[in-house]
This record gives sequence, C-alpha cells and structure tokens, in this order.
Amino acid sequence: MIIEGNELQVFDLVASYAQRYQCSCVYFDLVKYNALDDAKKATVNAFYAEFIDDYVLDIMKQGIFNTIKFPEVDVATLYASSWFPRINYCPDEDHYIHAYVVDAYGDIVWENIPEPLTADE
Repeated sequence: MIIEGNELQVFDLVASYAQRYQCSCVYFDLVKYNALDDAKKATVNAFYAEFIDDYVLDIMKQGIFNTIKFPEVDVATLYASSWFPRINYCPDEDHYIHAYVVDAYGDIVWENIPEPLTADE
C-alpha cells in the first residue's frame, strides 16, 4: 500500500548521490539540447568544442548522461564554470545549457544562471 508519494527533482537525486558518495557532481540539463534539430545541434556543438573537454562534449552529443563526478568541489566548480557559460555569453538561448555543481553536503555551490542586477544597473 502506498502511504505517501514524493515528487523528486533531478537536484534531489544528484544531491543524494553526492552526499552518499562524498563527492561533488557537475549536472548539466540536456532537455533543451536534445530537442534541437540536427543542424542546430551541430552549431551548438561547434560553439562548445571551442572550450569544453572532448569527453564532456561526447557525453552531451549522446544526450543521455548528464552528471560528472569529481572528488573535490573546487575542481568541479573550476571545470563547470569554464565549460558551461552563463546565458549572456551564449550566441542565443539554444546555446545555453543550464548547469550546476553540487558539493558533498548536497548544496549547489555554483550555477550558471545570470547574475542578479545590482542597484547601479
């Protein structure tokens, strides 16, 4: 008998994994990328090929796997921030891939969302 249903988000699963294995994870959302037609995917792949690791680009192209495990949060953050630019650094919205780093405590420590505007802007 079902007593209570729970709605788990991808973040919950990544956070649980990071806590369980005491590691950090880079998660990148490929839902929008997978929905692109082949021509647009080729354009996006060419854009990312300029700065992303070949292994990660191959993972993206497969469209299945979306998480990479790292032993240290600093290394995960360094790589994620160099691989996944914020939307304002992308040629268009189709080039943007939402990504974040989850540490061994299950907290998001970096995310490539736009910076909030300051009072001066």
